[in-house]
Amino acid sequence: MKIDIFSSLAKIFKGKMKRKGVANIDILPMACIGLLLVVMMIMVAPMVMSHTRIPVNVPSAHTAERKVEDDIAIALTQDGKLFFQDVPITKEAMKEEIRKIIERDPYRLVVVRADKEVLYEDVLELLSLAKGAGAKRIACATKKK
Repeated sequence: MKIDIFSSLAKIFKGKMKRKGVANIDILPMACIGLLLVVMMIMVAPMVMSHTRIPVNVPSAHTAERKVEDDIAIALTQDGKLFFQDVPITKEAMKEEIRKIIERDPYRLVVVRADKEVLYEDVLELLSLAKGAGAKRIACATKKK
């Protein structure tokens, strides 16, 4: 009986030894695909995160390009339509939306994208509205010359 147990254990260990030899999986292709996915997400994320789908002809200036961050985007088109995060909105509702976001994160950047044909007075009104809602960081979008 003891001999049978030892021989069966020996067979089991031999089987495990064979499985270890078979379990050699080449992970290099999976690692390459994973790396490729990470690179693609890094390239696509700034396009998805920015709220710049409303066509606005912003003025050009000699400024540095902004860093991509999760900002509050306000767009004012040439025909006077107002958009908040690419959604049409009224000025009163926009102020309330900005206030809600600023209460959660007081350092969120508010970016005003106004068409270059819009009156200066209207842009100033948007800036004061954002300031009145509690925004501490406000910027005007421009095109780089």
